[in-house]
Amino acid sequence: MIHLQNLRLSYPGPDGQEAPVLALRDWRAARGEQLALVGGSGSGKTTLLNLISGLLKPNQGVVEVAGTDLATLGEARRDRFRAEHIGYVFQSFHLLDGFSARENVELGAVFAQGKPEPGRAAELLEAVGLGHRMNYPPSKLSVGQQARVSLARALMNKPEVLLADEPTGSLDPENAAQVLALLRDTAEAHNITLICATHDREVADAFPRCDRVEDLA
Repeated sequence: MIHLQNLRLSYPGPDGQEAPVLALRDWRAARGEQLALVGGSGSGKTTLLNLISGLLKPNQGVVEVAGTDLATLGEARRDRFRAEHIGYVFQSFHLLDGFSARENVELGAVFAQGKPEPGRAAELLEAVGLGHRMNYPPSKLSVGQQARVSLARALMNKPEVLLADEPTGSLDPENAAQVLALLRDTAEAHNITLICATHDREVADAFPRCDRVEDLA
């Protein structure tokens, strides 16, 4: 499902020299596999998720997802591929307060081909326990509820890959456990490859596989 090989990502430094951000030899994740990515602050967990999703393009290497090498695509085609194959639960959720929870979920279909299934956003919010809050803006929802909206949006286009960047980082233990269970149960039910970046040892221990980013170079 996912194969990363000989990845290099760097940015120009203040002295004009390239400053390395991430280097990775060979890494794979199978269809339906669930795993945690761990590492210290600045180790490259979010950067790795952004490469897998096509939000970033490497300086060199292969980023193969579902048979497509994203490293060979331009930005517009990466955006379209991400919309159709990858769901992303961002650390800060990135919900728009000028829209209701339902409208925020529907925005997950903006870059995908075709029209979203009628009623799918409402069905997803029902599935995450927010059917009674679907017309509320994010500012009227708790942080835990916002996390559920973000998950529903990530599932809008029936992704093959689900990426979650510190999805429990801002949650209390009870909500964190609920959101983590939703992520894992949903991925298992639909055979979705789930990759969760976390600094929380308890979250990492909930996954059958745990990779340390520093060990992948």
